[in-house]
Amino acid sequence: MNYLIVELRFVNLLTKTMIMMRILTYFAFVFLLTFISCKPKPETTNSTYLDDNKEVKIIKPVKFEIEDTQLYIKEILDSGEISIINRKLFAKEVLLEFYKRRDFEAAWLDYINIDQLINAIENVAKDGLNPEDYHLDDVKKAYAKFKSSDAIEPKNFAAFDVLLTDALLLVSSHLITGKVHPESLKNQWMVQVQSYKRNFEEVAELIETSLEKHQVEQLIESIKPKHYMYTGLKEALKNYEQFSKKGEWEEIPSGPTIKLGDKSSRVLAIRARLLATEEIQAYQAENDSIYDKELQKQMRIFQKKYGIEADGNVGKNTLRELNISLEHRINQIKANLERGRWVLYNIEKKFIVVNIAGFELYFVEDNKELLTSAVMVGKYHTQTPIFKDTMQYLVINPTWTVPRSLNHTYIPKLTNDLDYFADKNMEVITMQGVTVPFEGTDWSKYNTRNFPYMFRQKAGPGNALGEIKFMFPNKFSVYLHDTPARSLFSEDSRAFSHGCIRTKEIYQLAEMLLEPNDKDWSLETIKSVIESRKTTNVSLKEKVPVLLLYWTVGIGFNQNLYFKPDIYKRDQVLIDALKADFKY
Repeated sequence: MNYLIVELRFVNLLTKTMIMMRILTYFAFVFLLTFISCKPKPETTNSTYLDDNKEVKIIKPVKFEIEDTQLYIKEILDSGEISIINRKLFAKEVLLEFYKRRDFEAAWLDYINIDQLINAIENVAKDGLNPEDYHLDDVKKAYAKFKSSDAIEPKNFAAFDVLLTDALLLVSSHLITGKVHPESLKNQWMVQVQSYKRNFEEVAELIETSLEKHQVEQLIESIKPKHYMYTGLKEALKNYEQFSKKGEWEEIPSGPTIKLGDKSSRVLAIRARLLATEEIQAYQAENDSIYDKELQKQMRIFQKKYGIEADGNVGKNTLRELNISLEHRINQIKANLERGRWVLYNIEKKFIVVNIAGFELYFVEDNKELLTSAVMVGKYHTQTPIFKDTMQYLVINPTWTVPRSLNHTYIPKLTNDLDYFADKNMEVITMQGVTVPFEGTDWSKYNTRNFPYMFRQKAGPGNALGEIKFMFPNKFSVYLHDTPARSLFSEDSRAFSHGCIRTKEIYQLAEMLLEPNDKDWSLETIKSVIESRKTTNVSLKEKVPVLLLYWTVGIGFNQNLYFKPDIYKRDQVLIDALKADFKY
């Protein structure tokens, strides 16, 4: 009996022990699960696929896990180049500032940031830039290699990391200042380009923030010009590259001028050319070989768009524009996008702009065209320079001091045709402005090399500067002015001057510039001063910026695309520079 009691007690104890062990085992398992779930894990993303009708999860990494890159990043920045791929660094100063902020640790660990940068670089092709200028091939190859590697050398990743940051800085700089510095093109452009550091004072901090917020692509997009000229040219580039998928258009054979009613196989080629760029609406013609009224109407629209006399006939000038290749038109659009990157930042609300290639002046306020005027610009050998300055004052009834470069025209007349100077209302003056008498002076001893005086035309009818000149003092001695030769404004190509800009709508321009002045400068007041024949200087209360630019392709205020003849042959130089490798 005692034995039985002992055995029962033992069984009871054993049962309690087993229950306790099960309870402890359960809690231990729960604790283990909790520990595992709380333990930090590498960042990954999940995807699934079906295997034998079972859903299987695949865990993919979303960032690189790499350490010990600081020393190598420092070495790269100190050397100024990434030696393993023979790449010089573009912005060493900014790179150093950026990596110092993060204690020289790698910045490009997240895949999403790298993907965004690659997408953004590829997309600059839409801005007319070459993505390969921004290390694209090197970046994509290294990225693919690292993603497929089980182990990554810190030294190699450090080079990759700096390469990405440098690519971001390089593409950003080109979008803000242009790839080609304008003053490198034989001093054609004297407009001060923007600095990416001026636009974004804290460049290093901006990069850091864009990486933290995964906004690399948005950053690059945000720094592109937002002006309608730039966005319109991008749309034009997109359209013309779409046209190019159909192939280059056929050249139209030369021949006599095609006029209304003419029948020729060349008319078929003209139709095909206009249809290729959708510059004519397709219609059912009685005979496609006949140059009919509808085709002539469409040709006038084409001629206006391309800056040709809009007579509706297909003469040599129209044929020349029609036969410019599609490839060149695309390159022209890219060249003018580059010009846009030079100047289309921080434009004032009110300004005057002259498109030299288009022979036109615009007075603009709040993106509205207040005035358009035909202008005459410099001849090919006396080209109007491209620059920006500020309109300061007007001169009503100006005198004209002849540039010394033209003295060779006038000095011989001093000995053989003194009546010329009376007819032209001209005088000879000293450098101090004192009149030198024609009679009693031995002019035979002077030539262009030793002539100590100046020629000046007095104010009045026939003065070369007309009734008003508009002064924005500059080192080129270029200004806007009236002209007595007003019939030349009716010409389509108006490169007639020695560099200054002869302006048709002088009265309206003067009235608009003088409107903010305290005195009432109405049109009647301006004309009364002109009638006085007295030379009168009028300072402007509101100084207005003046931009002299050169657009061979652009977007008008009506958002229409236009092409203008490249009168100074400047496009090809810029096109070649854009195609060349970027020089650090």
